[in-house]
Amino acid sequence: MLDTIRSILRDAQNAPDIFKRTLVKEYIQILSLSFLYTHKQYSNLVFYGGSSLRHCYELPRLSEDLDFVDIEKNINITSLYEDICGFFRKKFNISVSGRCQKFRCILKFPVLYDLNIAGTEESDLLFIKIEVYKDFGFCSKYTNRVLPVFKFGQSLLIKTFDLPTLMATKIDAVLHRKWERTSKNGKTLAKVKGRDYFDLLWYLRKGIQPNIACIRGVTDTHDMYEQLIKLVQKVDVHSIKYDLQGLIQDQAYIETLTDNLKEILKNLLEENKPR
Repeated sequence: MLDTIRSILRDAQNAPDIFKRTLVKEYIQILSLSFLYTHKQYSNLVFYGGSSLRHCYELPRLSEDLDFVDIEKNINITSLYEDICGFFRKKFNISVSGRCQKFRCILKFPVLYDLNIAGTEESDLLFIKIEVYKDFGFCSKYTNRVLPVFKFGQSLLIKTFDLPTLMATKIDAVLHRKWERTSKNGKTLAKVKGRDYFDLLWYLRKGIQPNIACIRGVTDTHDMYEQLIKLVQKVDVHSIKYDLQGLIQDQAYIETLTDNLKEILKNLLEENKPR
């Protein structure tokens, strides 16, 4: 496993360590997805969020977490955690540890020192978060898709949502997500998740029309675009840059995008808004 990761990292040798760590996560994500979707108990989970866009629809950024919806409401998160830890220990001889919460499990992989992408003052642990939600009642009209994914020598069939529904869940997050990243001394580092606005840009450029029935707090499509335009005009561009640094290899591109993202998004939203 580590030899494969080293091979993957060679193509990103000039990238910052924060990006390299996310790239390692991407490989571990694929191994995790391969395990889950070939396991009878977990094969009906519906994959969504940024990682589903990345792996199933070729979103041009990395993603950190694995998010699923348990439509059938029969998954025990503790059992999933124990099973996936056992998979990595048995198949790859990796001493995975971690913990579980109500709908989330966090896996800790002690690999960063061996891969030379963490200093001695930093932790050796790479964290992978898996979240399984049972409450998806706010979105009742959607289509599931089973898509083939071929990555890092793995061949997978992944169950996910259609793009209009995935776009709707992203817009719902942009409109309603309460999130802030602070430093150890309490200084605010980012006020919004820049990846949300990057993904919104990707959807708009693709010409996807969101599944409006899955967006809370909007009366119609025109109202949705109006709300998004107001949010974009107020967004903190430094937060965009902070969040994207570990997700996109070309740091110069992030600088340029940060300077122009608000204007690009505003123009696209205005163009797509119903008259």
